Amino acid sequence: MTKPLIHFSSLLDRAAFEHLQNKTLLPSFSHYDVWLYEHSVGFTVAKMMDMDLLAETKSAVVSALENGTDFRDFKNRLKPYLMAKGWWGEQVMLDPVDGVAKTVQLGSTRRLRVIFQTNLATAYAAGQWARIQEDKQMFPYLKYIASTAEHKRQSHMTYYGKIWAADDPIWQSIFPPNGYGCQCTVRQLTKKQALRERNEDINRQPERFTEQQKINAQNGVLDDGTDDIQWVDFTNPRTGQTVKIPFDVTPTFAHNHAARLADVQTLAEQRHGKGFIRELADTLITYLKRRRQPLELTEGGVFASSANLINEGRLLYETHIAVMNEAIRQGKPHEGIIEIMRREGVELGGEVRVKGHDEAILQEFIEVIKTYPKSWVEKSNEVGAIVLETDNLRAFHVKPILKSQRDFDWFKNTSSLDYQSFKRAFKENMVQDGDSLILANVAPKISRKYRLITHLHEFGHRLQEVMPELETYFDRLFKERTTKDKIQKLNEMIGKDWYDDDERGLRDDFPNEYYGKMYNKSRKDPQALEMLTMTFQALLGGNIKDFKEIERKPDFLYFGLALLVRFKP
Repeated sequence: MTKPLIHFSSLLDRAAFEHLQNKTLLPSFSHYDVWLYEHSVGFTVAKMMDMDLLAETKSAVVSALENGTDFRDFKNRLKPYLMAKGWWGEQVMLDPVDGVAKTVQLGSTRRLRVIFQTNLATAYAAGQWARIQEDKQMFPYLKYIASTAEHKRQSHMTYYGKIWAADDPIWQSIFPPNGYGCQCTVRQLTKKQALRERNEDINRQPERFTEQQKINAQNGVLDDGTDDIQWVDFTNPRTGQTVKIPFDVTPTFAHNHAARLADVQTLAEQRHGKGFIRELADTLITYLKRRRQPLELTEGGVFASSANLINEGRLLYETHIAVMNEAIRQGKPHEGIIEIMRREGVELGGEVRVKGHDEAILQEFIEVIKTYPKSWVEKSNEVGAIVLETDNLRAFHVKPILKSQRDFDWFKNTSSLDYQSFKRAFKENMVQDGDSLILANVAPKISRKYRLITHLHEFGHRLQEVMPELETYFDRLFKERTTKDKIQKLNEMIGKDWYDDDERGLRDDFPNEYYGKMYNKSRKDPQALEMLTMTFQALLGGNIKDFKEIERKPDFLYFGLALLVRFKP
C-alpha cells in the first residue's frame, strides 16, 4: 500500500501580508531618503529609482510572504530579472540630491538577502503589532525577548527582559526588529504573567535589575521606565532633520514598523492640544500629497487594480487620520468618513427620488441617503425612483423588469408574501420602468438607528443596478480574494443557526461572513452582491460594531473609502 504524501505549510499571516501589500512604492537613491515611519507606509530599495523595477521587487517579496517562499526561490525569481534590466553590480549613478555622479552598488546576492529579510521581518512585526493592539485589554504588557540569533547583538541586550505597557510610547522607538538582521521579538503578557516572569527573571539574574525594579516586583508594580536608555541626536544626512533615537537602534529602524501615524498624532494632541493637531494634519496632508506616487502612471489610474484602490484609500485615511481619530473617540466613525469625503471635494446632500405611503419613513430614507456622494444619488434619480413601502417581517431591494403588461399585472395581483406591501403601489400606477422596490422593516423591535442602517444597505443594492461599473470593482476584489476557498453554508462558517439553510458563500478573510454571501452558486459568476452593501453600511451607517469589523480588515475599509471619494458615475 502506497503511503500518502503529506505536505505541511504554515498559515498566512494575513495582517503582515496586508501591511506589505498595501505599501506605496517610494523610489529612493539613499536609504535615508525614506525616513523613519515613512518605511511603514512605503516600499523602497536604495538606488532603485525605476518604478517598474520597484514594483517587480515588491511583488516578489509579497509573493514570498504569501507563499512561504525561501530566499533561494526568491533570488532565483528576482536576480535574472534585475540583471536583464541592468540593475546589478557596481555602476555610476547621478545622486539627485547633490547632482554628483557616484559609484554605487546595485544588485548583489547580499543585497537581495537584505531586501528579503528586512521586508519580511518588518511586515511580520507590523502584523504582530496589529494583533497586540486588538488584544491589549486582555494582554496589557509586552516583554522584550532576546534575539534567537547565534551571535546576539550586544547593543540590543539593554532591552532583554524589559517589560512595558503595550501602549507605552517606548514601543514607537524600539519595537523589533531594531536593525538589519535583528531577530529580537516581544511577547504579550497579562499583568499576572508579567509579574510572575519578572520575579522569575530576578531570581535567575538579580544583577540585571535595579533595586527599584525588585521593590516594584514585590509590590506588584510593573514600571521599568526609560531612564537607563541612552538617547542620541541623529541627523539625517540627506535632509538635515535631527531626531532623538536610542543609541543602540539602527536609525532607519527607530520607529514602529506598523503604520503609526494614528498614535503619533494622538500623542501630539494630548501634549499640545487640538489647535496643534489641526495644523499638523494640514501639514501632513500637503506632505503626503507631494510624496504620493502618480497612480495615473498605471493604465486606468486608481481603478486599474484592487491594490491601487486599496493604496489610494489607505493614503486618504492616513492623510485625514486626525479627523478619524476624533470621530472614533466620539463613537461616530461614520462622521469621520463623511468629513474625509467633504475635505476631498465630494459633494453630498443629494435628495433621492422616493415615493410611498409612509411619509415619516420616506423622510428618514431621504435624509440618510444624503450621506452617499450626490453624483451617485443623482445617477439613481436619472434611472428612476425608489418605491419605498413598509413591512414587519423583513427588508429587501428589487428592481422589477416591467417588459410587458403581463409582468405589470403579475406584480399588481401577486399573492407572494414578499410583494404584498407593494400591491397598492402597483394598483395606483406608482411603479415605472427603472424604479426600484425597497421594503423597510418597521417591526416594533427594530430601532430607528438600525432601520437607517438598513436604508443605506438596501440603497447599496440600488446602486449596483444603476451603476454596474461600481459593482465590477467589488466583483474583481471578491474573485481575487476567494480563488482557493470552497463554497460553504453561512451557518457552517460561524457554527450558528442564523441563516437560511440555502444561504452560501466563500469565507476568505472578510470582516464577517455576510460579505462573502453568493446569490449565484457558480464560481465563474458568484454574484457576491453583499460586499458593496456591507462595506458602505460599515463606513456610513454609524454602527460601531460594523466599523470595528471592517477596521480589523482594513483592505475593505480603504477599498470602500477610495470608491466613495474617487468614483464618479
